Amino acid sequence: MLECGGREILHELFSHLGIVEQMAPLMAEIRCTPCLMPYIDSQFMPRSQGDRPEVIPEGARNFAFLGQFVELPHDCVFTVEYSVRSAQTAVFGLLDCDARVTPLYRGDHNARVLIDALQALLR
Repeated sequence: MLECGGREILHELFSHLGIVEQMAPLMAEIRCTPCLMPYIDSQFMPRSQGDRPEVIPEGARNFAFLGQFVELPHDCVFTVEYSVRSAQTAVFGLLDCDARVTPLYRGDHNARVLIDALQALLR
């Protein structure tokens, strides 16, 4: 994909979606500009506790950190939900609201998920 142009990327996408014929008349009007995100995998690099700041650092009263590079225990980066939960944590914490941050699904607390994972490992 690194060597593909926008038209080629769109054709690949439309092929996967099964809509090449429907999109053919529009291809002359559609613009797709490929770009690389060279630091995107930095979110998944090994790290230690404390590498990322807390959403609301100790002693902070009027600022917070938001987005993919803050510490949210048990959450998974690279999701919209991670960014939303960091913003909710900041707003609800700084404004001392009674509102609750959107709950995180914990598959590691679901016995069925753990059994399925174990069975997959033993195949």
